[in-house]
Amino acid sequence: MTTLCFGNEVVSDTLKNPKDHPNDIIFISVVDKWPEYIGGQKEMYKFISENVNQAVATKKGMVNLRFVIEKDGSIGDVEILRSLCPTCDEEAKRVIKLMPKWKPGQVNYRHVRCYYHMPIVFK
Repeated sequence: MTTLCFGNEVVSDTLKNPKDHPNDIIFISVVDKWPEYIGGQKEMYKFISENVNQAVATKKGMVNLRFVIEKDGSIGDVEILRSLCPTCDEEAKRVIKLMPKWKPGQVNYRHVRCYYHMPIVFK
């Protein structure tokens, strides 16, 4: 089980691979410092646009993803929250997993795991 913190409320959720992060907290909303892509959002969207293969898209639209920024800044537990089509979903997951390490989130000056939500648009 993994503990999720949302505001003052604590709820539980199970990771797909709970043995990878036993009893670790994943923060949803209350952190002192949110994870940050190295270079900022502009660089993050540049990375995504340069790495997404638009040719695989069988539909136009948006895939919404959720993933964990780990304590070391790596990407983990990528999930599709809103699907567009199987090929677009897999392409969006592939690009997220390609991302370089981020600056991790912090609580009380300690690095913590945080959920991050992101849309990827197929044109």
